[in-house]
Amino acid sequence: MSDSDKNFENLCETVLKTVNDGNLPHGTLFECEDEALSLNLARLIANALVCSGESKPCGVCSACRKASANNHPDIIETDGKAKKSDAFTVDSVREIRSNAFIAPNEADVKVYILKNGQNMNEQAQNAILKILEEPPSYVYFIILTTQKSKTLETVLSRVSVYSLAVSNQTVTDEERKCVKELVEAVLNPNELKLMEHTSKYIKNNRLAGRVLEIMSAVCRDALARKSGFSGDFDFPDEVLALCGSLTAKSLMNLANVCGELCKSVKRNINNNLLTVRMCYELKRAIGR
Repeated sequence: MSDSDKNFENLCETVLKTVNDGNLPHGTLFECEDEALSLNLARLIANALVCSGESKPCGVCSACRKASANNHPDIIETDGKAKKSDAFTVDSVREIRSNAFIAPNEADVKVYILKNGQNMNEQAQNAILKILEEPPSYVYFIILTTQKSKTLETVLSRVSVYSLAVSNQTVTDEERKCVKELVEAVLNPNELKLMEHTSKYIKNNRLAGRVLEIMSAVCRDALARKSGFSGDFDFPDEVLALCGSLTAKSLMNLANVCGELCKSVKRNINNNLLTVRMCYELKRAIGR
């Protein structure tokens, strides 16, 4: 199985278990460069939400059959392609917001899939924020984006964020050792341990970027493990350590912070500042 297939399978397992447990947040954001892949995942989740079977999606009930044919009345897809002048304007989002307060047609829920969320301007994002803060109990929003960085922090704070990033690079022995040490340092209550570890990246931006990228993926795997997925992981010991020490929310925060720090490395920010920021952001992500 390729890295891409494995990551997708892990994410599907994680989110579908959350749906079946009745714990899916009312707002979810998926970041993925492959628009078709993220849309398939969103439709799978929407299918599970409207499904009337026991193990969702059952694939055989009337709701599942309609969802598979993309004609379920309670699954609404809106595309924010830039070529559409009326897509994701503040008025169009307000219309979605108003429609959301109308009861579902057939299912117990209504699911809105907002495609190409990276094209949603600030006014439109503020409009959607209002309903994300206090959504009707039966409404779920799934936002798809190729660039999470274009999403307002206020919106990100109201949704569960998942990044499906594919990296086919082989993990070197040095990178594996650094990830192991970083996990230990993050979980160590002595902040000096984290400062000692991050200092090794002062003269090696490339290594810092790779370690942060891998660390983000490890946190996602730990989140999947915490949600019940029992598959194989590239860093099994680190996944178990994170899973046993941190809450699901902290794991999600840590994965997102590592992803953002990785982007900072690629922008070639001052290495000394990077080290200080890494210490602060990583500890803050887990509430320490």
